[in-house]
Amino acid sequence: MSNPSMVSGAGSFSSHGDGQEGVPLDPLQDEFDNYKNQSLEKIRNGVEESVYGAEGMMSLAMTRALMEEEGDVDVSWGGAVDSESLEANMLCETNDWLRKNENSSLDRRNQFFQEILNKMVITVRRDLIRPNYGTQAMHCCAAMLGLQLEKDIPNNVLLVYGMRKTNDLSQGKFYLMEAFKPFGDIENAAIAPSNKGFGFVRFVHPKSVERAFDRFRVSEIEVQDVSVMMKPLKPDF
Repeated sequence: MSNPSMVSGAGSFSSHGDGQEGVPLDPLQDEFDNYKNQSLEKIRNGVEESVYGAEGMMSLAMTRALMEEEGDVDVSWGGAVDSESLEANMLCETNDWLRKNENSSLDRRNQFFQEILNKMVITVRRDLIRPNYGTQAMHCCAAMLGLQLEKDIPNNVLLVYGMRKTNDLSQGKFYLMEAFKPFGDIENAAIAPSNKGFGFVRFVHPKSVERAFDRFRVSEIEVQDVSVMMKPLKPDF
């Protein structure tokens, strides 16, 4: 059963018989009301509908976001310039964490997910990313971590690493898409600003990922004349 929404105002009014009924006890209540049914509410609903048991995590992330003072948390995401490069950097951070914590417990993976979620909700609150893109990124993060999903995620994303590093993110994105467009229509792609040798490609159809892996099993795939490595988003692919 889902926990009551933190933004619903449940349990936030006085029930004492002191004539103060209807007076908010929590100074954050006005903040929650301001964001209700707007960006924070949208990402809350999106994440809770995508990741199993995320209600408590979302409540904590939203509370921290509303208590955060401007500048307390670095949400530059390695110098991301748009929602796609932000997502690429988040996927890169998750991939690096998994590489260093290969045999981590479920509790440890949930803890890492909470850390990324806290940061993403703050990013949404600052209007640096739209809530639907933030939800999509967190859905992908949960899938990479092997967390139980409330909503399945299509196998249409490839993680690509070992690319030639470039200071021009748009140029790197162009070469990445050129290398993978023979396998199918591409929805979007991006290079991670903090590690320009890492990126992702999101195809329109999951079949494109299968075609790319069929090719990868028998020959190399090159981006800018460099043979790259790749892996699926979901560990059970």
